[in-house]
Amino acid sequence: MGQPLENRYSQQEPAAAQVIVVLGGGSVGSVPDGTERGGLMSAGAARLLTAARLAKQHSLPVLISGGQVFSDGASEALIAERILLQLGLPQEQIIVETQARTTKENAAYSAALCRERGYKNVLLLTSALHMPRSMQFFERYLGEQGIKVVAYPCDYTLNPQGKFNPRWLVPQLQAFDITCMALHEYVGMAGAFLQR
Repeated sequence: MGQPLENRYSQQEPAAAQVIVVLGGGSVGSVPDGTERGGLMSAGAARLLTAARLAKQHSLPVLISGGQVFSDGASEALIAERILLQLGLPQEQIIVETQARTTKENAAYSAALCRERGYKNVLLLTSALHMPRSMQFFERYLGEQGIKVVAYPCDYTLNPQGKFNPRWLVPQLQAFDITCMALHEYVGMAGAFLQR
């Protein structure tokens, strides 16, 4: 069920990109993180590590999009900014967008920041399962402004060349989790299509 989502886009070379837009993937506001409070959930952490690597390799700024989704949470973008700084990315290479609570808002608020800064080529970085829905919104909101969006999926959950393994016959919580995430994305894509 998740394979068609994860295989829809491949990682594109960021050569023409002017900025990496990385989407939040969840945070927990009150957990300890060294001397700080607040941590990223696994999808958000995987996205951020990929963004940090690409930013360093290609000297690109990183626009982190993600606000406080739940009242007991914290701004994903502010936690991600702190982590990028701790990983050695300079402050001037980090742009923070803290209002978005949904993928649609990620696209709308990121589009405004890209327009303000004159970016015309964006590398969109998010989990492979989430990329098709993200591209629906980003192509709509940034495309309207003449901004080109290129996909860079990461945080893959499925092996595209997976060969049958007998242990797949045993029910696994991870498989159920991936199915739930895929269903969430399909419903979200249908909703995005209907919002046109």
